[in-house]
Amino acid sequence: MGRATMTITPGAWTSLALHAVLLLSSIPRSTSQAPAAELFEPAPDAFVLGPSSFPRPTDKLEEHGAVPIVQPVYGKHRPEADAVFAYSEGYSVSYYLHFIESLRSTGFDGDLVLAIAEVRLLQPDVMEYLQTQSNLVVYHSDMDCLGEDQVTWTGRRVMKTGGMDIFQMCRLHEVYGWVDDADGKVLRKAQDPREGRVVATLRYEWYWIWLQHYNKNSWIMVVDARDSFFQLNPFADLPRHADPDIPHGRLWFFGENAKATRLGKSTKNANWLRNGYGVPVFEAMREKPTICSGSTMGEVVAMEQYLRALINEKDETEIKMTGSDQGFHNYLYYTHKLANVDAISSLTVWEQGRGAINNLGALRTAPLNEWGNYNLTSHAVTNWDGTLSPVVHQWDRDHDLHHYHFRVLFKSLQNEWEEKRKLAKGASAS
Repeated sequence: MGRATMTITPGAWTSLALHAVLLLSSIPRSTSQAPAAELFEPAPDAFVLGPSSFPRPTDKLEEHGAVPIVQPVYGKHRPEADAVFAYSEGYSVSYYLHFIESLRSTGFDGDLVLAIAEVRLLQPDVMEYLQTQSNLVVYHSDMDCLGEDQVTWTGRRVMKTGGMDIFQMCRLHEVYGWVDDADGKVLRKAQDPREGRVVATLRYEWYWIWLQHYNKNSWIMVVDARDSFFQLNPFADLPRHADPDIPHGRLWFFGENAKATRLGKSTKNANWLRNGYGVPVFEAMREKPTICSGSTMGEVVAMEQYLRALINEKDETEIKMTGSDQGFHNYLYYTHKLANVDAISSLTVWEQGRGAINNLGALRTAPLNEWGNYNLTSHAVTNWDGTLSPVVHQWDRDHDLHHYHFRVLFKSLQNEWEEKRKLAKGASAS
């Protein structure tokens, strides 16, 4: 845990204007490194004896033998590739441009897998842009969700603000089913046996489904698409196993700043833990540093068990709060519930600002440039040692960083996309 050295070659965000290009040589070293966060020690008073393997999401169905049957609406998985997974429902095309173009500019040549809104809810130009991308796999599903009366099952709902209703309880029908062993044809589709849950919780089932398409030794990152961007390839020079059928692998979690926040200091984290597990468990964990559930990496064999475990926490606790997945995430780690899982050879928690993903949300107590993480001239976000953060998560919490990306880069990307569309239409007309 704590610090580690990664040899990563910087890449340029080539689709942006020249002022947005980030060069490692132009980044000054941090002159005031923040105090090292406490090690993420488990909470002995809350230890539980976890299993060696968690149940599959399909085990909840009355009849055994079901497998994922849902197919992407665009693209194809490559089993040998690394992949980034994200649930990205209801965003404008500018958010997709920002996320995807930054990732591709780093030289990452793996798969990007997204779950997007139902076709009827897609904002203008989104699908048109996504279909220009290579190595992109897109899923969507017409989810069954509770209406405003909390009784009638309808579809996804858009709020008056234009965003998706993040509190709506939804079910995921016909993503699992039973297939013929001989020819692989779907014999029957399964109805979702679980009660409705918010999409922030439901997304982990999508991630588990997608994992089934990758070799056990591939690396996977799950990250929030709306508030993340890439400066370097986070998959470069990762420790790797040559055997695609490895029995166990590495799992990486990423902490939030321990100086700025703790589980008990955050009202939301406290509520998720109290409502999910009760006061005694919360008290045992209240002084622990927060581990972010919106950014995780690992080899497929380990990630598969982690995702099973997180989905199982929802089944066991029955908590319905939006964001409760972060409570599950921290509970699994601090109670040692993952310790006996055969498929996880090691679980490392990276302190904020010392790993591949830099979670910035807790640093709102002061501007990022005062913390020493953000250069107002180069617009680079750095780890505590002054090197570029490969992945920047929660960029929209800082005023200066948000203004630059939302007001400058979004506009630049949108203009470039419009120009490409015009050129493409002109070429097809001729």
